Amino acid sequence: MRPLPSFSQITVIELAREGGFAFIPKLAGLRRIVVADISPDECQRLEQLLNQSLPYAREEGQPDSPGRGDQRYFRVQIDYYGQEGSSQIVLLIPESEAPQALVDLWQTGQVDK
Repeated sequence: MRPLPSFSQITVIELAREGGFAFIPKLAGLRRIVVADISPDECQRLEQLLNQSLPYAREEGQPDSPGRGDQRYFRVQIDYYGQEGSSQIVLLIPESEAPQALVDLWQTGQVDK
């Protein structure tokens, strides 16, 4: 997968944990990050983290998509907005393969140094 497009001030990232046998909203722990609300350093670290997670990502609707049985996964939705319109990228990353930094981001909502 090629690197993600650079984030702008109006990029929004939503991160949630999904899957398993039962949907329990509190366990999903949706995190919403608006790039305009974080520092440029945090934005750069966030871009690096998500680009480092790309090798583990699966595309939605593909036969090897996570979420079968009791497998949990992280759903990362990146919404890009601009003068040309908007676009969206959705990454599905199996919880068992997710980099620890992504797990930490989901748990705390903070981009660590």
